[in-house]
Amino acid sequence: MNASDKLFYLPFAFIIIVLLVVYFMTTRVFRRQFSEMTELVNTLAFLPDSTDQIEALKIREGDAKEIISIKNSIAEMKDAEIERSNKLFSLISYDQESGFIKNMAIIESNNNQYLAVGIIKLCGLEAVEAVFGVDERNKIVRKLCQRIAEKYAQCCDIVTFNADLYLLLCRENVQTFTRKIAMVNDFDSSFGYRNLRIHKSAICEPLQGENAWSYAEKLKLAISSIRDHMFSEFIFCDDAKLNEIEENIWIARNIRHAMEIGELFLVYQPIVDINTRAILSAEALCRWVSAERGIISPLKFITIAEDIGFINELGYQIIKTAMGEFRHFSQRASLKDDFLLHINVSPWQLNEPHFHERFTTIMKENGLKANSLCVEITETVIERINEHFYLNIEQLRKQGVRISIDDFGTGLSNLKRFYEINPDSIKVDSQFTGDIFGTAGKIVRIIFDLARYNRIPVIAEGVESEDVARELIKLGCVQAQGYLYQKPMPFSAWDKSGKLVKE
Repeated sequence: MNASDKLFYLPFAFIIIVLLVVYFMTTRVFRRQFSEMTELVNTLAFLPDSTDQIEALKIREGDAKEIISIKNSIAEMKDAEIERSNKLFSLISYDQESGFIKNMAIIESNNNQYLAVGIIKLCGLEAVEAVFGVDERNKIVRKLCQRIAEKYAQCCDIVTFNADLYLLLCRENVQTFTRKIAMVNDFDSSFGYRNLRIHKSAICEPLQGENAWSYAEKLKLAISSIRDHMFSEFIFCDDAKLNEIEENIWIARNIRHAMEIGELFLVYQPIVDINTRAILSAEALCRWVSAERGIISPLKFITIAEDIGFINELGYQIIKTAMGEFRHFSQRASLKDDFLLHINVSPWQLNEPHFHERFTTIMKENGLKANSLCVEITETVIERINEHFYLNIEQLRKQGVRISIDDFGTGLSNLKRFYEINPDSIKVDSQFTGDIFGTAGKIVRIIFDLARYNRIPVIAEGVESEDVARELIKLGCVQAQGYLYQKPMPFSAWDKSGKLVKE
């Protein structure tokens, strides 16, 4: 190769060398930047703690422009994410209008120390909405929230469960809090509606935020016992009241299980001719003997079953058991042809559309005749008895089932419903017969006069002495039941010849 040829190829060789140097330098830079970006991503991915993530995003000396840009972008995105999360948290945790807490998780997670806890329940709001509309309802709710905030916001954390129920957790000034919440009618005048009532309750003892929910449940149960009262009331939950509430909570949680394992059972008390003492009928009475708590009063567990919506299930179980046991007993005992089995039925059951059909089905499955059964409508008060209530009574009566009003003189038995139900008999409550020689005697006489005028037989409950029995006979009573004659017991303990069992 001559000199001219060498000069010709030399520039090309130089260009190739320069390109190779540039390639290697560029590759090295990109590899370093890629390595740094990979390290940054991995660092952020495995750092759940926000403090460590912030540290990883700090711009350091020697960071390439691209890395700085990426860190800034990530930081901006994180800030935007935090802002969105905070807005979402506020939206789901706080009422946007009142500012009250609406997520109990905040109270539980903060776990602050509180000195007392109270609850405020607004009753009658549904009636206002039905008559005056949603706008008027919302106006009342806003005014209530404003008044609650004015009275309690400085000393309490306020939780709203819904538009008519508020929990107050007292942080300080417990004496002022107790005095304010115990005031009755302090809200009523500002609403202008007579049928609106505000019921309140409080427990004055220290508690942690993590336990606030259990206290709220106790207070709600306390409020439920007065929710139907016509005037605003306050209940102070002392130790005795708390024990009662705790027992009621236990009953509510365990009654279904008790029914399933057979702790609930029936006993039967005879209804007799008060003059001859011949057995005419039997009333089925539900009893509960708990392995854990012993004897539970039916006055308690029946009421609680109604409150928690369990009365239909329990009621049908009672009907099935009573009819089945009556069928077996009547097959081996000497009973009169017109012997009646009385079964207590809650008005809540009679409010169900197909109650009479289910009752009839159970009756036929047990081969019983309708004229051997009497439905006793218990004394429970229901604000809204619907059209099914009277339809069920009508259909049962058409089949031949007798209808009786239990505990007449209390609860359900006002004169209007008395004539609408048109019962085949009425039963005088034991609280009246037990005080027949006292102030209740006048009421008993009025009841007997009303029954005599309408030619309806009266059954006196709770007869425990000969003196009471004689006084009832003077008033014209023809049937009675009580410990004077025979205590309630299973059919298996009854005398099969149809005589009263005396211990």
